[in-house]
Amino acid sequence: MMIPDAFPEAWRFCLVKEAGETLVGQQRSPETTSGPADDLRHYLRVANVRDDALDLQDLAEMSFDSAARERYRLVDGDILLCEGQSRELVGRAAMYRSEPDELYFQNTLIRFRAHREILPEFALLVFRAYQHAGVFAEIAKATTNIAHLGLRRFQELPFPLPPRITQEAIVDCARDIQSSIDDALTAMSNIIDRAIGLPGKARDLLILEGAELGEPGKVDPNAQVTWRQAADVVAEDSPIVYGILQPGPDIDDGSGIPYVRGQDLQDGFILQDQLRKTSQSIAQRYERSSLLPGDVLLGIIRSLRVAVVPQELGGANITQGTARIRPSAHVDSDYLAHWLSSSAAQGWLRSRLRGIDMPGLNLRDVRQLPVPVRDLSTQRQIAEALNEVTAAQQSVLRDAQSATGQLQGLERELTGSCAFGEMARWITRRTAGDESESLSSLILTKVKETAAKQRNKPASRSRRQSSKNRSKRISLKSSTTPEEILAVLQEASGPLDPEHLFRQLSLADSAVDSFYAALRELKQLRRLEVARPNDTDVKISVAE
Repeated sequence: MMIPDAFPEAWRFCLVKEAGETLVGQQRSPETTSGPADDLRHYLRVANVRDDALDLQDLAEMSFDSAARERYRLVDGDILLCEGQSRELVGRAAMYRSEPDELYFQNTLIRFRAHREILPEFALLVFRAYQHAGVFAEIAKATTNIAHLGLRRFQELPFPLPPRITQEAIVDCARDIQSSIDDALTAMSNIIDRAIGLPGKARDLLILEGAELGEPGKVDPNAQVTWRQAADVVAEDSPIVYGILQPGPDIDDGSGIPYVRGQDLQDGFILQDQLRKTSQSIAQRYERSSLLPGDVLLGIIRSLRVAVVPQELGGANITQGTARIRPSAHVDSDYLAHWLSSSAAQGWLRSRLRGIDMPGLNLRDVRQLPVPVRDLSTQRQIAEALNEVTAAQQSVLRDAQSATGQLQGLERELTGSCAFGEMARWITRRTAGDESESLSSLILTKVKETAAKQRNKPASRSRRQSSKNRSKRISLKSSTTPEEILAVLQEASGPLDPEHLFRQLSLADSAVDSFYAALRELKQLRRLEVARPNDTDVKISVAE
């Protein structure tokens, strides 16, 4: 954890609660979600707070009465930190900069409003440095899958107090550095986005040659293509199957049989180093799904990844989350794998995914997938060309992802260095010099005086009334109903992912089973629409 000894020697420090006002936002409840229409206001939640940036594209609404508007309205320079988030992201911070003009915040966020002697930009830099260095992660308390920063724990952290002239110089320096890093990260992101989409487009171009996806039985004489179902392009004695239902504990005594799960498929390859092993007796019971070199594997739970079985995995097996497709002598393994990975085939398969929390394919759908079949020599020529494309793409991706990781590491290091590290020490000497200690002490005195006045300030009538009524605050619920889920979705400004929907319902962790049971019931009743923009994300909305 960050300790005062890590701050420049000439600086003084106080506690976060003395450096500024801290406040947790308004909680969603039946009262705030069903209040008068005139009280509806846009507000920020965790999904809107990125590192050093607010995402204002998807603002939700809830009711803020006049007292709540006065209490929770943001002003220019307010800093928002994620109170509840995954441990590595908890405390992620960004600043509100007066856009839009009227905006509020939810109780999943903590607002920090800096003391007049502290530049808000400097405070943001300090909090970003804390988050990058793991200070917030260290003090956070974790539930099942979310870590909570906690207002009181946040308030008790030390906060550095450099002279004002030093704060201004630090902010200018940090912004110049951040701008250069942001430009470089944007360039790397653009390269990665284009590289990711390249193989799918190349597969569509070389395999389909501009034609549409055909129906099984259709013959295209111009392209010399016959469309067949996937079930008709496999070896006669090897139908499309999935594998072991319960592989049991991992066998690590050298006698185990390796098996492939959906998560073991990546970028067209099988991650052999992470394969688990099942017992020989279980593998024998599922001999029908054992593997041969050249078999094509397709993930059928959540991800639709594809890979070809290499020589060294002959005799291995698969799980129920993976389908084995053994091409006949008339179909090339690489060609079939490229077709399964094409944008056209992936879109066809993705449209048939079923389920919300664990979307999957039925083998019936896999068997019905249209496959364009050419003569074997043409298949191999196309596969060789696509192998070259994917190899080049992987090289570009590795380089761009490596550069991105280095830039992000540099960003973390420089954020801490500017906030209170070596860069801060150098700037302190260049700006305040010998007066650094006295100027920092002066700020500390002013901060302490203001904090003391706030502590001694008589509680207002509204605050006393609020204290008396604390027992009426809404607590997290242990269960939910389909009707409550529909009500939240109907009030949302757009589709919600399951985790966001769970938070909007103000549910405790123990309500997970009830939550997903209600989702399944609504899905069966066709009251929900489920969209999957990619292999991992799920967006839920009310069916029209």
